[in-house]
Amino acid sequence: MTPGAASADTARAYTHHATLTQLDPAGLTELGETIDRLGSTYSTKPPSELWPTAARHRHHVFTLQHGRRHTLSEARELAHHAGMLSVILAWIAHDLGENDLVHAYCDDAWTQSEQAGHPEVGAWAEDVRSTHALYANRPLDALLAATRGMAVAPRKGNAAVRLSAQIARAHARLGQADDFEHAAVRAHNYQQQLPLHGAGLFAVDAVRITSYDASSYVWLGHADRARAAAEEAIGHYRSFPAPFRAPTRLAIAQLDLALAHSALGEPDASIATAREALDSSRLVDSIRGRAQQLDRTLRCHYPQDPAVAEFGEELHVRLAA
Repeated sequence: MTPGAASADTARAYTHHATLTQLDPAGLTELGETIDRLGSTYSTKPPSELWPTAARHRHHVFTLQHGRRHTLSEARELAHHAGMLSVILAWIAHDLGENDLVHAYCDDAWTQSEQAGHPEVGAWAEDVRSTHALYANRPLDALLAATRGMAVAPRKGNAAVRLSAQIARAHARLGQADDFEHAAVRAHNYQQQLPLHGAGLFAVDAVRITSYDASSYVWLGHADRARAAAEEAIGHYRSFPAPFRAPTRLAIAQLDLALAHSALGEPDASIATAREALDSSRLVDSIRGRAQQLDRTLRCHYPQDPAVAEFGEELHVRLAA
């Protein structure tokens, strides 16, 4: 065929078909707003209440991906929305203690990230996976996940900041003090440029890194430094205005402080602080696990203390409720 024999209408048909879609642009915008809203209000609602909403939206995106005609650019946008919703579902599964669901939704988010060409979605998935592994006492898996996420996270983006702190505390959980100190330098360099507090599931703030330091010093056996970092974090969390409150992170900082008190020979202060943590408005699986760790530590260090035995019984009743 020569150019003269070709029809301009054929070329126009190619162009037309490339733009054919059954999707409503307003609907795609609304999906993005829904994801932002789920992330920004995450800490204010119990995970069991969040799950049905996030799961419904994730399935809706699936139906759009596979049941409606759309353009290539819309396919990437849908994959991005799908990945972010799967990250949110992975966080909810973590809060509920659903191990298989955490990994399934992290895997989906990573795949959707590749399809969308948005590597930060995959980095956020590895942030969840790293956190979940740490609380499941699998620190090597936590380090691997954080390192994998850091490899794809956009430089200086929120996910990269979070993952830098994840790498540091994973080294601490492994007892690798030198590696922790080296990784912590990077996290603290980020910290100097961060706002004191930030709202939402995908925010970064200076207090989070201080809180991660508290956990790290507990694991490394530096009780004085753990106490100082935990007290600093708790003071900031308590002063946060309503939109920035983070009840789960506050409770974890309180339990880190309780573990520091235990290590410093202060069982009464440890128990009192732990009770404050257990009064959290958002008693998720990570708080339960850290409280159980504290109970084991107290019983090991103070086996004859009646207050320790009483706290253990109280905790058993509370967590069984």
